[in-house]
Amino acid sequence: MAHHRDNRRSTAGLAFRATAGILAVALGSTLLACSAPAKSSSSPTPVANTPTTAVDTGTGPTSITMSLRAAEVASGFTNATNIASRPMRNQLWVTQRSGAVRAIEIQTAWNLELGQTQRKGFKTYPGAVIDISSDVSTEGERGLLGIAFSTDARTLFLSYVNKNGEIVIASWAVNDPTPPPTTLPAPAAPAPTVPGAPPTSTTVAPSTSSTSTTLPLLPAPVVDPASKRTLLTIAHEGSTNYAGHLMLGRDGFLYIGVGDSPNGATEKTAQNPESLLGKILRIDPAGATTTDPYAIPPGNPFASGGGAPQIWSLGVQNPLRFSFDRSNGNMWVADAGRAQFGEIDYLPVSAGAGDGANLGWPYMDGKEVGPATDQPPSSVVTPIGVTPNAGPDCPLIGGYVYRGSVTEMQGVYIYGDFCTGSVKGLLQRKGIVLDDKAIGPQLGSNSIVAFAEDNQGELYVVTAGGSVQRLVAA
Repeated sequence: MAHHRDNRRSTAGLAFRATAGILAVALGSTLLACSAPAKSSSSPTPVANTPTTAVDTGTGPTSITMSLRAAEVASGFTNATNIASRPMRNQLWVTQRSGAVRAIEIQTAWNLELGQTQRKGFKTYPGAVIDISSDVSTEGERGLLGIAFSTDARTLFLSYVNKNGEIVIASWAVNDPTPPPTTLPAPAAPAPTVPGAPPTSTTVAPSTSSTSTTLPLLPAPVVDPASKRTLLTIAHEGSTNYAGHLMLGRDGFLYIGVGDSPNGATEKTAQNPESLLGKILRIDPAGATTTDPYAIPPGNPFASGGGAPQIWSLGVQNPLRFSFDRSNGNMWVADAGRAQFGEIDYLPVSAGAGDGANLGWPYMDGKEVGPATDQPPSSVVTPIGVTPNAGPDCPLIGGYVYRGSVTEMQGVYIYGDFCTGSVKGLLQRKGIVLDDKAIGPQLGSNSIVAFAEDNQGELYVVTAGGSVQRLVAA
């Protein structure tokens, strides 16, 4: 049956991660944080043997040569938790931890000389387009956590933690009072000049320049509260480690990040194919029937049995963010990790883009063995990047492979970390890291919570303090 409810409960004590505590405090909550003893990154037991011969990475740049800067485009969002671009609508939607969602319009103008649309500003619609705060718990790391849209932009997906501490994924219908224009009217022909005739008065629509016409501003979108459909309800213990990220894949299916149980290190729930905890899920909301709110994509690894059919990838601890490269469909997962390491996993299309991928937890923590004492399966994916959470950089906040207008940044995976507020770039080719470093913007401590990619491939970052900033060339 498609509608799966995981009702597992445990009476064991909770082990809160130190980094989770920091994140929750920044969002307005106080947590008791007691981390496990730190493990040295020099452990003699790696995930895989280090190659002894050089790997041919092919032709192309070997380092990141461009820096970026962050230009604020909107602010005033209270305890922001996530951000998403609404397809074909020039809109960014920001979730607030309380349960409110607000929208920003990317104002544009049509440049007659270049024959293309250009950004001309940003307008934040007043008030919330939807507010589900009456259903949302904000204890610990709980709250409204994830947001995504269907490909036609008419369905909104949200993930949140309800008053019972359960992860809920639900959908709503979205309507536009005025549909977006598909074409622009041709410019009026100039009036003929008649010798000796008196001058005529012509009213000209305001424009940003002599060669551009400002497109009309659209009214605020409308979310119908009565259209709510609950897709999934997943039991989860404690008040931390929910993940909750949502992403629509290029295949049109909805991907869902679910954090592991707080006792997952000993119970190995992330490795249990019957549990939805510690997994990335994939469902098809468009396949809903009169009895099921979604369908199972036939390509899911357990679609025919052997585990929960919703599972796409397993062995994650707290997958706060993941994304797909819009150019090729490669999947990138940023797992915030437990108390010791966060990791970035590169899952190329050639290896299934996460299809059945085992990211290792709790057999592995980053590239280190443990905390589970079992031997890791040979199929465990080795992270492409690891960051010690015991240092200043924690937790990892995954972003996107850059496909925007800055040519020098093409193909660079842009990510950040919450604790320092540093935006970073990782350049890889054939799975080999060529460069990985800070690339400019410093957004302050305890700040970065999510990235977004708009219709043109430009990237934005939202901070816990409620600022939305666009990444541009320095």
